[in-house]
Amino acid sequence: MNSTRQFLWAVLAFLLPGTLALTAFAQGPRLLDAAYLDALRAEVRTNHPSVAAAKARVEATEAGVRAVRLWEDPMAGFGIMAAERGMRQDDGDLVFGVEQTLPRRKLYEARKARATAERSILEAATRSAALALETLVAQTGLELALADEMIAIQTNQLAWLVSMAVNASEKLKDPMANASEPLRMESEVAQERQKLDSTRRQRARLTQQLDILLGRSGHEPWPVLRLPESVSITPTLEEELGRLYLTNPMLKSMVSTANAASLDIDVARRERSPTFSVGVDSRVYSGGDFREATLGAKMTLPWFNNSVYRANTERARQQRVAAEREVEALGRTLRGGAVAAHTESENAAHQAVTFSKEVIPRARKAAESTQNAWISSKASLLEVLESQRALLNARLEERRFVAAHGAALETLRSIVPPAGKP
Repeated sequence: MNSTRQFLWAVLAFLLPGTLALTAFAQGPRLLDAAYLDALRAEVRTNHPSVAAAKARVEATEAGVRAVRLWEDPMAGFGIMAAERGMRQDDGDLVFGVEQTLPRRKLYEARKARATAERSILEAATRSAALALETLVAQTGLELALADEMIAIQTNQLAWLVSMAVNASEKLKDPMANASEPLRMESEVAQERQKLDSTRRQRARLTQQLDILLGRSGHEPWPVLRLPESVSITPTLEEELGRLYLTNPMLKSMVSTANAASLDIDVARRERSPTFSVGVDSRVYSGGDFREATLGAKMTLPWFNNSVYRANTERARQQRVAAEREVEALGRTLRGGAVAAHTESENAAHQAVTFSKEVIPRARKAAESTQNAWISSKASLLEVLESQRALLNARLEERRFVAAHGAALETLRSIVPPAGKP
């Protein structure tokens, strides 16, 4: 009897620090709703270095768009004639020249459009990187909320087991009572205590992961989170698939890559055209007299490298074909992922509702009835433990399905993000 009481006091001492630790940094559980998830997403977008690096690349491409030039740098030349004095006096011994390549506006516009397309590619890549981090932090937050829910349920289960152990000890006063029941209860309490301790360590891991993701110092404790009481509405699959090509950043990036390849074809064609330049050459005698000035024009002859220009055009054409096929392949992959995430979300939602409305109420009634029967010695302790364990598992499963529903929606959101989000 004394050993049983000592054991129960040890369990209460184990429960008390965890309870105080939870209440020390939160007056009550914080609901992990859409607003809280949006706050986590905004924080990871702002603080994570990979998003900042992607934005820096976008700014670099914006500078690259401005760097495309219409006019080439003018060229200036200077020369000295080495000849007899008379010839130098007649023809001039100092030669000055200026040459300017004329702009090719069509080529300039093609290069400008190509640089703009590259910026669109990196903008989509930036959104894709941010979206991956948003999904990761939201799903980790859901895991943390699930861990907090499990801690609450397991704490209640442990408290129930402690009370049952007390009842089993009291029943020993009856000479006909089973002496093994208190020992069995001590074993059950020890097992549940280890499960609770494991869940607490899991929660500590999740909070550390979130601190690393969000760039927090880790000095501020996380509040106790709780999942929504019921699952949210799952969007229709047809609507999500209809928005796929409009909102998915990876598809947008691939489409921009295909557009850039098309513009590369235009650039390659424009480069095949000849380049014109005008220049002025003048001769001056070093004694100070002007001799002559010549105004001339030059033209490149690109036909000598016609095979090279054709190869550049063919390369750009094949790159466009490859990019278009990659867009089609990625679209199929993402559609399959969206279907899988939508199905997983619907399954989790249906199972959560089933457990909440059917399984848990019946398991609760069965557990209460079995416990009352045990008190009146009409049921065994094993039957009580089995019925209570069934109720515990039903509660945990219902919470897991709610969390799984939210995680599947986050996966679906990463494939078909909401329109208008940064």
